[in-house]
Amino acid sequence: MPKRTPSAHTAEIAGWFATWLRRRREQNGWTQEQLAHRAGLSRNQVQNLENNRNNNQTGTGRVSANPSLDTLLALEAAFDMRFGDLLVEVRTLMESEAR
Repeated sequence: MPKRTPSAHTAEIAGWFATWLRRRREQNGWTQEQLAHRAGLSRNQVQNLENNRNNNQTGTGRVSANPSLDTLLALEAAFDMRFGDLLVEVRTLMESEAR
């Protein structure tokens, strides 16, 4: 079964998520490696998320990062956030900067 291509809307949100993640990490004064350690991820995963890049792509087309629910929950735990707050913060960033 071929892999589903993310919609334009999904790709847009992934870009905002990448911006949010980098800002939030920097606000905490953490390196990518420190965030990765706190979240139980690899530094490469954090780097890919911040650059909105997916290394699991096939072919030559650029594919947006598409973090799993496990990854989102791990990031929330690393930032000491409640369930769902991460996505709320990403939406708030989108709405505040898209104006």
